[in-house]
Parts: sequence; C-alpha cells; structure tokens
Amino acid sequence: MEHPSTPRGVSLFGVVLCAVFVVACSGGDKKDSKKPGDGDTMDGTPNALIVPKVDESLCDTAGKRVTTYDLNRDNQPDVWKLYATLNEGGTSVEVLTCKQVDFDHDGIKDYVVTFKDTGEMNAEEADLTFDGRFDARHHFDDKTGKVYLIERDTDFDKKPDVWEKFDPEGLIESVRRDTNADGKPDIWEQYSKGELIAILYDDDFDNKVDRKEQLGVKKPVVAPPPAPNIDGPKPEIEAPPPPETEPKTETAPAPTEG
Repeated sequence: MEHPSTPRGVSLFGVVLCAVFVVACSGGDKKDSKKPGDGDTMDGTPNALIVPKVDESLCDTAGKRVTTYDLNRDNQPDVWKLYATLNEGGTSVEVLTCKQVDFDHDGIKDYVVTFKDTGEMNAEEADLTFDGRFDARHHFDDKTGKVYLIERDTDFDKKPDVWEKFDPEGLIESVRRDTNADGKPDIWEQYSKGELIAILYDDDFDNKVDRKEQLGVKKPVVAPPPAPNIDGPKPEIEAPPPPETEPKTETAPAPTEG
C-alpha cells in the first residue's frame, strides 16, 4: 500500500529533460529489484548483461524497496524508485523517498529527486547537458512547494559555488558566489523585489566586504515553477499569441486654398 499523499510533481528540470528526449514517461516494464547491491545479472547466469543499479551516492538506499522501469524497452532499467515502509497508526504504508532517472540510457543517472515523508519534493538534481555532471540542485519550501534555494556547481568539483535564494513569491532575494573554490562566498548580490540593486566583493578572500558596487534596476529573475509529474504525459506547449499592433491611422491632406 502506497502512501495516500502523492508527490506534487517536478520543477522545470523534469520538463526540460522530457522535452529533450521523447520517451514514454508513463510506460515501461515494472520490476521489483533485489535489495540495493544484491544481484548483478539479468537472470543470474554468468553470460547475462549487467543490470544498472541504484546509485547509492545520490540518495539513502538503506532498508528501501527498489522498483525499476524500462522506458525504452531494451531490457535495462532506466528509472529507479525507492520506497520506505513507515508505520502510521498501526498501518504499514510505503512512502516514495527517491527517484533516479537515466534519460539517455548510458548507465549514468541524469536526474535525481528526493521526497519528504509527506510526499512533497525535498530536493532535485539534474544533468541538463548529459555530460555526467549535475548542473544544479533545487530545494523546495515545505509550505509553498516552490523553489527557495538553488545550489549550482559551476566548476564541477561536486561542491556548490553559487547559491541563489528566492522569496515566497518566487523572486530572487540574493546570490552568493564562491570564485576561489574555498567553499565560502566572496561575491554577494543583493536584490529588491527581484531587481539587482548592489554587489559586494571580498577581494582578499578574508570573508569581509572590501567594496560595494551600487547598480541600477535590472530585470527581475523568477525561480522556475513546479511542473507536472515526470511520469505523466508530456505537457503541450501552446504558441504565444501574436503581438498586438496599433491600428494604422492615415492623416487627411491639408485643405488647399481655393
């Protein structure tokens, strides 16, 4: 029995990945796998293909039941879902705790999302360039379900070096940047109602502001909104309406003297 609370869906990450690769997001063969780390072949024979496993470095696998899906039907799993069994009022319920997806079927996970016990998303990561390195990690607010923090790893050392914080309305509040890879920000961007107003610099990396640059008004930056569940059908994107044009007016010729 699965938990009655269902996930709210995924953010822009899932939509972009689904749009890049046209796959049957709601299809696939479902299989119950063995415990994480057990079994290494399709049918137990020495000559069988190696089955890609859950990546234990991406989410907690201890005590979880794993189900797999084969979206492209090549007899290799490309979606892994992990479930934990909880006791609620004397009833055992299964809660989805993590999902891992290999969209380009190269054996490397491209998308990972973790869930709270209530079913809402906790955080998600995606490799939008499919180079084997995650580009960003989105964190979701418990109350609104919106993204409140994005961590980015721009130098791909597996440590965040850019932190983007958003307000409840989805407007960016601040951006911190670590330019020397010491794990500490040395550039702070300040925003007001989503508009960049100032940048502070720590030039000698002593965690103190050395100078401040006051800026003019910039275009607001809005956090990516949640999107439909990645297991559901691909959403159709409607074309924007044509731009409105002002009616053309003609000027009457000036009267001539008779």
